[in-house]
Amino acid sequence: MVSHQSAQASPAENTKGDAFGYRKWISKEVEQDVVIIGIHGFCGASIDYANLGNFLLKKQPKTGLYAYEVRGQGSDPIYERRGDIGDPQDWYRDLFAFTQLVREQHPDAKVVWFGESMGAMIAAHAWREAPENDPPCDGLVLSSPIVRFRDDIPAWTPGLVRVAATTLPLARISLDALAGGEDVQMTQTSVHSAQVQKNSYNVEKHTLRLLGALARHIDSMNDCAASFRTPVLVLHGGKDYFNNDSDMRGFIARIPAGVSKTYHSYPSAYHLLMYDEKKEVIFKDIERWTRRFR
Repeated sequence: MVSHQSAQASPAENTKGDAFGYRKWISKEVEQDVVIIGIHGFCGASIDYANLGNFLLKKQPKTGLYAYEVRGQGSDPIYERRGDIGDPQDWYRDLFAFTQLVREQHPDAKVVWFGESMGAMIAAHAWREAPENDPPCDGLVLSSPIVRFRDDIPAWTPGLVRVAATTLPLARISLDALAGGEDVQMTQTSVHSAQVQKNSYNVEKHTLRLLGALARHIDSMNDCAASFRTPVLVLHGGKDYFNNDSDMRGFIARIPAGVSKTYHSYPSAYHLLMYDEKKEVIFKDIERWTRRFR
């Protein structure tokens, strides 16, 4: 019941008419009334949603899941584009185009965007870019969003990336070089360097303009929160390297009053919640939250 397909977006909806791959976890036994669209994170791929997709097939098949390959990441079909993003607006256009494709397949279903890490930033910014009177989705799940730069990150690091992205946009650098050799714990049993080595879709070096785009997205995440007008679920690991509980609560506080917002923090979890050792607890929270759309 799980398939991997190639989707061709309409040129009218995706300015370049590019093809991009996706995976779907859709039961053929029932009609889906809620469909989740997964937007994976940095150095990730659509396969990162397999654990959640298989859980839903087993526990709640009326909730379907699609996840597509994000432009500029390791499964981008255009090899030269991997590790780069020419215009971040293309991230939003791809998401809008893919959402339209999913709505055509499931015209009566509610659509929920589910962004993980960088994918959460793409979802948040795409929402802000959408017309105010035409919500692009019915709900938002933001898993491990990076909502600000940590206070103990040297102040020159984000600034240097921005300056370098302007002067040498196509120069490439590895994350290891940027982090000065510091590794990041991503799950209870893996660090970033070990995690990416297992992935065939890993990109070793990224352009400075892509890293600069990510820095700008982090800077404006709190502004995005103020634009939300649909139910929001925020998921966070208590041991996440990038942000702490206070950061998350500050972000959520900026979501307008009257907008439904739910926050789940998992004290022993790290950044990659869909790979967490207690991931089924997290998946049950996601499944319970989606019941509001039925």
